[in-house]
Amino acid sequence: MSQASGNGGLLGHPGALAAGAAGVCSALLALWAMRGMPLGGLLLWLTPLPIFAAAFAFGARSALIGVAIASVAVLLSSSTVGLLVFLAMFGVPAALISATAVQSDRLDLSLPLAVIGLWPVVVLVILDLSIPDLEAEMRQAVELGVARMGVALPEGMVDQIALVKAAAAGFWVALLMIGNGMAAQLLLARQGLALHPTPRPEELRLPKWYLPLPLVALALWLVFGGAVALSSLLILLVPVFLLGVVGVHRRLRGRAGRVAFLAGFYVLMLLFLQIMAPLMIGVGLFDQYRRHMMPPTT
Repeated sequence: MSQASGNGGLLGHPGALAAGAAGVCSALLALWAMRGMPLGGLLLWLTPLPIFAAAFAFGARSALIGVAIASVAVLLSSSTVGLLVFLAMFGVPAALISATAVQSDRLDLSLPLAVIGLWPVVVLVILDLSIPDLEAEMRQAVELGVARMGVALPEGMVDQIALVKAAAAGFWVALLMIGNGMAAQLLLARQGLALHPTPRPEELRLPKWYLPLPLVALALWLVFGGAVALSSLLILLVPVFLLGVVGVHRRLRGRAGRVAFLAGFYVLMLLFLQIMAPLMIGVGLFDQYRRHMMPPTT
């Protein structure tokens, strides 16, 4: 084979190789958990990591091809239900985040931050339209989980948990995407393989059109009530909450005792989330409006 033909083949396109490797690795991680293999529950949460690595090293196209390859592999090796779970939890959000984050000259995290809040709501609405009584199904799932754990809950607690079950799942997916995306960018940057430098915390903000969406969800919940509206409201507030957490980190940068303060901060988050979450949402809203109102620097 001539050198020219070799350069024109698959080996001459590292982005294609990265897409294929990302798709195979992502499918393997998902299928490992679906088949109940050892450590599958842990490896499952790394499923988006290869997709993000391909995107941040070779561009969004590599990520999209990788998701397509992984989807075919999961479908052939699992089932249609397995494919839908893979796409809803890992494939589609990773593809959307990659496609909106990787620009021609930089990483822009504004739209990806919005995707983190929007995609779980889209999945929740699809489930609500597909399942006749989604709230009853969620309540039954909570009851089954509590029964398996052998825990006795006070009366009415199951209903309260069922109301926010979908919101908790959306929050977990958001953390999953953020953790894998940050890990992929950090590993690539350390090896000098990142396509673009990591954005600074000061650059993180939501698009202006996003902030009215939680208000719409709040209005729907006040009018109609129900777990779907409440969970949608809470999920849509997750990006604002994350902005607040980033704001705390940014304000402590370069200060003495930063590590100790952050450790105490996260302990308070775990112990008093009902109090800390609204505070972080307030900080996030403040930073969001402040950055949009700041004049551009020259």
